[in-house]
Amino acid sequence: MPNVNYILYSDTDGMIRQSGSCDQETLPFMTTAFGPGYSIMTVPAQDYRHDIDALSYVLDGKITAKVAAVDTTEFSIQANGQDTVSFAVPAGTSVVHENRIVLIEDSLFEFSTDVVGDHQFRFIAPAAFFNFEVTVHAV
Repeated sequence: MPNVNYILYSDTDGMIRQSGSCDQETLPFMTTAFGPGYSIMTVPAQDYRHDIDALSYVLDGKITAKVAAVDTTEFSIQANGQDTVSFAVPAGTSVVHENRIVLIEDSLFEFSTDVVGDHQFRFIAPAAFFNFEVTVHAV
């Protein structure tokens, strides 16, 4: 029997947690990999990609393309400790700062500094959005 392509995704946010190929008989066992709260669906060959989790999520049972979370990814501010860059991010976005993942609770990222240089931030966005990076040039 030929293999089928599948994705395993979260029932709460649609994030694709795993994708692959297996025989039809093994497919029901794949749902146990992550426990309750996850579903599995087969993906037609013409729609399947090895990086499907990076490009898509599941919305209402359909594979849906992710979108950009922000339009601007470079900002410039004065390095005076008072000038601030701020921009809205989707609810549930986290920022990686000093090797820690910090949830942005109010959906607004703000940053100021008195250190001249380029400051880079990596953001982990909800399932419907691409993760992204922002550079703040402090002059």
